[in-house]
Amino acid sequence: MPTLLIISPAPVMETPAGEVILDVGFVEGMKLHCQLWPGRVHCLMRRGAGAIPRGMRFSRRQLAFNLIVQDQADAIPESLLDEASLIYCAADDMRYLDMPERLRGRLAQLVYTIERPLSGRLRQAAFDSRRGALSKLRGMQWALGREGALRRALAGAEGLHCNGPLAADAYARVNPNALGYFDNRMRLPMLARGPDLAARAERLRAGAPLSLAWYGPLEPEAGVQDLLAVAQALAAAGMDFRLQLFGTGSLEQRLRDGIASMGLQDRVAMSDAPGFDTALVPQLRRSADLFLAPMRLADPVSSYVEAMGCGLPVLGYGNPLWRRVLAQSGGGWQVPARARAMARQILRLDKQREAIIEASARALDYARANTFETVFSRRMAHLRQIAGLD
Repeated sequence: MPTLLIISPAPVMETPAGEVILDVGFVEGMKLHCQLWPGRVHCLMRRGAGAIPRGMRFSRRQLAFNLIVQDQADAIPESLLDEASLIYCAADDMRYLDMPERLRGRLAQLVYTIERPLSGRLRQAAFDSRRGALSKLRGMQWALGREGALRRALAGAEGLHCNGPLAADAYARVNPNALGYFDNRMRLPMLARGPDLAARAERLRAGAPLSLAWYGPLEPEAGVQDLLAVAQALAAAGMDFRLQLFGTGSLEQRLRDGIASMGLQDRVAMSDAPGFDTALVPQLRRSADLFLAPMRLADPVSSYVEAMGCGLPVLGYGNPLWRRVLAQSGGGWQVPARARAMARQILRLDKQREAIIEASARALDYARANTFETVFSRRMAHLRQIAGLD
């Protein structure tokens, strides 16, 4: 029976009762792995997580896969490598770049996943607000120093999965059996429908206050702090709007204090991140008009596709990733990474509401072509092909 070994960077916590705490979305994804792989599925994870925001307790018997939990420094057991027909391994943390060498002489096929190109890792180190200048410099030097080993490892695998167009641009030529995809949580039943688009168009044409939305971690790297300056500029220009922020994080109190000090309580509201599929998506489909994305980092952030799946055009800072997605989708607009530039564009769009309506339809079309089911099925078919099972 063919065995799939997934080496996952996802967080895991163990309880004294022998249960494990895992991200709900991760467990749902693993169920699909088990459904689409014609054999056993093992998943190797590492201890060390401090918290799992969307975590849920599971007994090991509840899981459709065999979970192996190890300490950070533990080596992967040789018996797992011997048993595996295919190993699916995240390359971004650089821990497993020796895998092609370790698998030499074994039957297992190796497929890496990669999410962040070198430029993204350098920008991540440079923008990390938790680091001082020297630490940022060391992080950038480390990323540069590992790039050669990373490329050699990717070239030595039987396949490569690139999450996002930037990763594909950087590494698809390194491995002749590369597959590009855009990971996100939007399943087909969650997508906006015709009545959602019609209700949004009617609201916009009737002159209702523009409804702006953002969700994600309330952290400096997400750029959410810029949205207070955006809201202040819109209010100063006399625009009637509503801005809803969904999320939790280290900036929460600072943002709440800023809303109060700027007198924006009637225009800007904050809420904890509700359940994604049960609450957040329905609310965005029902009541939002435009998604704001003030992200400077060019990470493969799924929120672009997820927002578009709610029928929302995206107004984003022109980082390299959003420029690529915008060119492919036509589902929004880009501006320079400045709050003033974003506010000016919102003021223009408030007077060009037909443009929002048209971009909403294009955004939804793009999300429909990149649903979770579509992307996941394509990835699993590629794995089965590499393993010689299709």
